[in-house]
Amino acid sequence: MSPLYPPAWNEIEAPSIVAEPPGPKSREILERVGRTAYAGLTSDILPFAVADKAGWTVTDPDGNVFVDCISASASVPLGAGRREILEPALAAVERFGNEDSHSLVTELTAELGERLLAVAPKSLTRFEFALSGTEAVEIAVKMMRRATGRPVIIGFHGSYHGESTTTAALGAEANEISSGLRALVPGFAHVPYPHAYRSPLKGARPGGSGDATVDFIRDHLLFHALDPGDVAGVVIEPILGSGGCVAPPDSFWPALTELCREHDWLLCADEVKSGMGRSGHLFAVERWGVEPDLMCLGKALGGGVMPIGALLGSERVLGEIDDVPTGSTWAWLPGSCAAAIATLDVFASEPVLENVAALEAVATERLGELRDRHEAIGDVRAEGCFQAIEFVSNRETANLDSALQHAVAAEMVQRGVLADSSSTSLNIQPSLVMPPAVLGDAYDIIGAAIEAAVASSGR
Repeated sequence: MSPLYPPAWNEIEAPSIVAEPPGPKSREILERVGRTAYAGLTSDILPFAVADKAGWTVTDPDGNVFVDCISASASVPLGAGRREILEPALAAVERFGNEDSHSLVTELTAELGERLLAVAPKSLTRFEFALSGTEAVEIAVKMMRRATGRPVIIGFHGSYHGESTTTAALGAEANEISSGLRALVPGFAHVPYPHAYRSPLKGARPGGSGDATVDFIRDHLLFHALDPGDVAGVVIEPILGSGGCVAPPDSFWPALTELCREHDWLLCADEVKSGMGRSGHLFAVERWGVEPDLMCLGKALGGGVMPIGALLGSERVLGEIDDVPTGSTWAWLPGSCAAAIATLDVFASEPVLENVAALEAVATERLGELRDRHEAIGDVRAEGCFQAIEFVSNRETANLDSALQHAVAAEMVQRGVLADSSSTSLNIQPSLVMPPAVLGDAYDIIGAAIEAAVASSGR
């Protein structure tokens, strides 16, 4: 069995802050971008530029080295610059260049499709190309409506599915993502995600489905607002990603799948962020033995080297329909296919998922300690390498304290650790091959950043 990563990655001193971010070289680059980029682009950019990435570290032009717990929005699963993935991708680019795979396929197309279906849930027997996770979700929505002849799709509060017009309307992480678009894209209904800390639903009713969320769909949404015969199906993140790293209770999946069977709905698992090992399973649905009709992939599928997405589906959805346009010039380029195949090879040959379990154990312990220490922390979660902290202004009311959350993220940057400060939580998304000791050290820094931000807030 090969090692999880090149030994040289462990020799990088990180974090190492030698110039307060942004240093002069980063500032110059950020100013150049700000002068000509779309005005809204710069609002989420961190206060430094990137000069180099290796493994789980990011280096800026001023020589600062950061521990990366964002992983390019969870799209770099196995460390940046992984040679086992880069080299096959580069060889395919040299051999083929760019080719529109909807017109001319290669042996790499066949191999990747076969490899994905071999490790996917058995209900999935066919594949379709996509350039990204967003595109995979767009295609899934088309296919669900076409396969059923029904217009409505049920989504969940807190879910993120992309920022195109359709995926923004399907998602409901935060209202600004779909602002100005929702009224233009009908056909979506939303219910609370089965979120133990945030759901407004109090519990399953006696004699119901056994799950509060599915009881709400049955007793309220279908009774008052939707004819079940108008519903094509459900699209759900098996574990919420950007929306807070939340896993549903075990009661949810049997109740949801029974509801789908009863009304002949399709079940689509959006595994764009939870897929490829981040949940502790290759695909998060494996945790509950769920057999979806469709599964969307993206982000980490390309190993952090090349962009690629995929839609996997059942015979009913992708085998019996052949007249839905899905073209995308850059989807499944030969280089992207080679990178994805190499990524699957790493999962097959190295103990990646075992390392994810070790990282989850570190996070569970350290997050619990942080919550016990700080009244400003309302909830913490660790689902594999989905890890999150929710900051609240008051534990009894559980009102989000977004200002404190963003202040903690800023303090972390100054100390050399990067995390994703999302709309609802501080999300920690380490490389799946990060050594547990490195994550433990990162949590020491996160703790110090929380202390500093709380002190500055006067709480």
